Amino acid sequence: MLTIENKTILYNCILKQFPDPGLYKVSRITEWLCTNNYSLDKFGYESFRGFAEDFPEMFAFQSNNNDEFIEIKKWQTGEDNRKPDNESDAHPADSFFGTNNVILNDDIIEMTQQSLYALTKILDNGNTVTMMKQEIYRKFDEAKSDNKLVFLGEKYTFPIDYCPDGFLVNGVITKNLSPHGKSLYFSFEKTQIFRSEPIDQKIHVRYNIEIPTKDKNRIYMLLTENFPCDHQIHMASISKCLLKSGIDRNKYGFFKMKELLASLDFLELEDVILGGVQQTMVTIKRVPGYTAQTAEKVPDKEIHSDSARIPKGLLTDFCSLPVKPMGILEQFLKDSGIEASYDSITKDLCNDFDKARMEGSVKVADAKLVFSSRYVKSDGTKVEITIKPNAYEGKEWFLYYVDTIVREKTGETNPGKQLENFAFLGNWSTFLSDLASKAVDEEWDYKNSSSKSYHILMQYIKYTFSRLVRENKICISEDKRFAAFNTGLADDHYDDIYACFVPNDSSSETEWRYAGFCTAASGGLGKQLVEYFNPLPSPPLYFKRKEDLFYNGANQLHTDFEHIIIDNIKRLPLQFLYDQFFDNSEARDITEKIRSSHDHVIRCDLYERLKRIICENSRLFVRIQNRLKDAIELAQKRVRWNYKTAIPSYFPKRDTMSLMLPLALVDESKPDVALVVELTRSGSYQGQTILTLPQAYIDARLICRLTGDWLVPSQIFGSEEQEFAEGD
Repeated sequence: MLTIENKTILYNCILKQFPDPGLYKVSRITEWLCTNNYSLDKFGYESFRGFAEDFPEMFAFQSNNNDEFIEIKKWQTGEDNRKPDNESDAHPADSFFGTNNVILNDDIIEMTQQSLYALTKILDNGNTVTMMKQEIYRKFDEAKSDNKLVFLGEKYTFPIDYCPDGFLVNGVITKNLSPHGKSLYFSFEKTQIFRSEPIDQKIHVRYNIEIPTKDKNRIYMLLTENFPCDHQIHMASISKCLLKSGIDRNKYGFFKMKELLASLDFLELEDVILGGVQQTMVTIKRVPGYTAQTAEKVPDKEIHSDSARIPKGLLTDFCSLPVKPMGILEQFLKDSGIEASYDSITKDLCNDFDKARMEGSVKVADAKLVFSSRYVKSDGTKVEITIKPNAYEGKEWFLYYVDTIVREKTGETNPGKQLENFAFLGNWSTFLSDLASKAVDEEWDYKNSSSKSYHILMQYIKYTFSRLVRENKICISEDKRFAAFNTGLADDHYDDIYACFVPNDSSSETEWRYAGFCTAASGGLGKQLVEYFNPLPSPPLYFKRKEDLFYNGANQLHTDFEHIIIDNIKRLPLQFLYDQFFDNSEARDITEKIRSSHDHVIRCDLYERLKRIICENSRLFVRIQNRLKDAIELAQKRVRWNYKTAIPSYFPKRDTMSLMLPLALVDESKPDVALVVELTRSGSYQGQTILTLPQAYIDARLICRLTGDWLVPSQIFGSEEQEFAEGD
């Protein structure tokens, strides 16, 4: 018989992994107990049934499926004792992490589909995501039995397989830092270990997965909606349309989009020579069978309306709800004083989606759908939910984004325009020259600037004003005869410099006009400033915690490579791209054309062509990704050597603090772009995007004057026409 003490220990252990009452697989529970070194035989039981019968406070048998499922109940005594004060911050994996007892399964470890998908591409083994996951479980068990499972530095590592280039890929298992996720987290790393035996040529094995008729119908309808029939269309345009709509070739066992297109009986493919380069043209043929099942059965206006793209049925039937966005929503509700469980939030989202669909308020943006939830932000607006087509196995859609951000109602959506809307500044050149001459000497232009335009100073003062508006620090006298704000700059005596304004003419578009800059009590404006305001206007504040200023190398860094490589390809150095395209003459030719062109429209079109090439060539994408990973690793080493290498920055539109790491992509001694990393609620870092060095300097200079060794205006080649990162 189990003692009360034993029951309490086992109850506390099980609740770490299975916190909610409900039906669970018996095998999962026994695996979890073994992982924590609580095997049943240790307590004198030969079977789980005997153990469960002696523990009715926690377990209840069902009328059927007793051997496979069992109900876990709440036990009041165990609940009172499951979390001693000295263990309030304990991690579910603390009791077994570092031992050799670990038994991996879907309940214990978090494996993102994006990570599994990337691993299949790196190994080039033709596996689907599901097959890759099972292979990882097998390799982990194999490593345990062969004594190849290594625990070092708070992580398990084990060999998975060799890449086509001969280097070994290791699996990495760490504690999951997310409070809403599973106990462990899986990632992988490419090592420098090279295989000793000769590299066999990989032979792609296609898994003949028949494309379901409904999927063929969907593809046919998508293409006929967007392209004319019986006309040749470039394959890149067809591929882009399908990718944006969530059609993934890997789901059907194809390694290239061309193979998927060739398998569809309503498409004809023809290889032609255009501009000296072989390209593939696609013709959509009218096929009565598909017409009868799609276009003929649906009124024409419905096919082309947004409502036709909104899925029917219960939200959870077609949409998966990942832990991360659900955790964000749960935390938002908790911060708002609302206690809600995962199940209740799920039910609310299902009802909110049904309501939005019935009212016709679901918004369609590209392939994504956006609808309002019942939850309200502090500014009175609704929390919006975004779902997106799933490119992997499983449900067709997934919860992509939860918008809980409160946006300031300043009357102007663009932070860079707020100062000009507030006051008439006169000539920008005079305004900036006045400020620069009063402030401590500083570089306000980039290396290649032909004249002193104070371009950096212009961006600084615009976004400083925007921040002050957010903080309600624009001071206006009670009689509305004087206004001022703290510029955040200082003169040679390190006294604060203030911008002063007086009322504008009643017929003018702005209420105020620029009067001059001053320091407190100095000159006429300085005396007016002291007379009107006590205390004096405060400078902007950006950071509230030390984590905003210092990069913690012990935290994991997860990077959004797709956003960096595809969405922000224009920010990557052209020479870097050219070097990665060594085996693709078309991509190299496009890169050279971009380099030589000065026409904005032509350059944008050329970049779109590069994006399509990379999207359709997974090996090329992985090559660029690996080079970026190398640069990120080097940047992290630089931070370990000198913590000042990680530079704090501020994003005006998102009102967030981040850190920037230097990425050297062409020459290891010279950074080319900055990686923006943001600390998440879980304690890990998210590599959000990359910035050009001019963009990075603008965002960093808002915080303070820079004294580092890699972000210096005199070493930056910038353009006044470049976009700025406040909207990224």
